[in-house]
Amino acid sequence: MKKKKISTEEKKARKKITQAEWRKNNSDYDKNHPLTEEQKAKYKATRILKRANRTPEEVEKDRVYGRKRIYTEDQEARNKIWQAEYYQENKAKIKKQTNDWYYDNLDRCKEVSKEWYKANPLFSAKYSHKHDLGYWVVYLIHNFDGLNNIYCGMTQNIYRRMQDHKCKGKLNTDNYEIIKQLETLEDALEFEAYMHEQGYHGKITGRYK
Repeated sequence: MKKKKISTEEKKARKKITQAEWRKNNSDYDKNHPLTEEQKAKYKATRILKRANRTPEEVEKDRVYGRKRIYTEDQEARNKIWQAEYYQENKAKIKKQTNDWYYDNLDRCKEVSKEWYKANPLFSAKYSHKHDLGYWVVYLIHNFDGLNNIYCGMTQNIYRRMQDHKCKGKLNTDNYEIIKQLETLEDALEFEAYMHEQGYHGKITGRYK
């Protein structure tokens, strides 16, 4: 009796199943058998060669489905709407998770911050609290919540302030606009309060905390 021929696709499918079962049963294999430097170099060279010999179809597939995904305008608009809705529904939850994680890892955060600033002295000199702008600025963040609302705030260190906003879930923090430069804190607070009275969102009014 003749054996039934197995198609190439079926062979590949069986091979994948076998490999998956082996990985499942030998999950600690990689830990117990680390690669040598020679093997690492060989695998790296293979990956580079494979990437260099990609077809145009494979390049397009990597462009669309790779880590740096490029969205269309419609997709970007949908993503912004989804982000805004999620932020509105989970605003308290996001802030609580951020604060809880920060205070649970406070010592670790301080150590990492000190090490980073030591390794980046030029950045530290430009943006750390010890080297603030020396004056106060009032700024706007357009469409900060995905609903076309505008946030108004004031600070002495615009970079650090934008990082805080970004951690708290605000959008478009890279596209801020400085509208006023003032010498004293009192003047900055007064102008910020005036902007909030004009309908801009901000922390002081309690309208958007």
